[in-house]
Amino acid sequence: MTQIWKLAVACAFAATAIPALAADLPAPAPLYKAASVAAPSYSWTGFYLGLNAGYGWGDRNFQLFNGDPAFYAPALAAGPIPATLAPNPQGFIGGGQAGYNIQSGLVVYGIETDIQYSNVKGTAATATRISPFPNILTTAQQKLDWLGTLRGRLGVSNSDFLLYATGGLAYGHASASSSTLVTGPPGNSCANNLYCSAGAVSTTKAGWTAGMGAEYAFAQPWTVKLEYLYYSLGSATYNEPSSSVPTTGMQATAHFSGNLIRAGVNYKF
Repeated sequence: MTQIWKLAVACAFAATAIPALAADLPAPAPLYKAASVAAPSYSWTGFYLGLNAGYGWGDRNFQLFNGDPAFYAPALAAGPIPATLAPNPQGFIGGGQAGYNIQSGLVVYGIETDIQYSNVKGTAATATRISPFPNILTTAQQKLDWLGTLRGRLGVSNSDFLLYATGGLAYGHASASSSTLVTGPPGNSCANNLYCSAGAVSTTKAGWTAGMGAEYAFAQPWTVKLEYLYYSLGSATYNEPSSSVPTTGMQATAHFSGNLIRAGVNYKF
């Protein structure tokens, strides 16, 4: 009977002590822990459309040469007619672009095309008087009317910022004109002046372009960019015949090349 009583006391003690002891022990570790999910990074892959606007300026001089021996060649050699002029065309340029990017790791590559309205234009004028020549006014004008490009792009990205190089085809329409006028009586225009030569060219040209830029994805799916391009459309040579004797006069060459810096915004699909 005594043994049964001792066993009952031990069971009662265990019933109260074990839960208390269990409460003091640390909780068992879970069998697994859910992996943390990183926020998805920005992807540059996809089509995009956008607009841009900026500033352009030319970088090549205008040339006069090959004057006839009666008047224009001696005037070119002596200096009253300058062999070069610098119209320094500059002005607004703006338009739209479309392209497609592919991203592989940190590398982003793709193709972009754009078309731009241009008001990049300039005028140069030089008035000289060197004896025995009369007063001579020489002018030159140059204008880029529109410009388009088709370029590859290659860059690196750290998620939402892209730094890239770009280059490819450039094409556009440009115009130039020039005149050399002996000033004074009977008038200051080619219409009523014996010694005056004038000519012009208007042409669509193709060439190349290269540059670099940076683009930032500020709000999905919008990006902004800043870009620099150098373009070269070659040159055009034309005749500048004399108003008195059309078979005389000079020739002129205009160079259509320059620089663009522009800002843009894109919408990625």
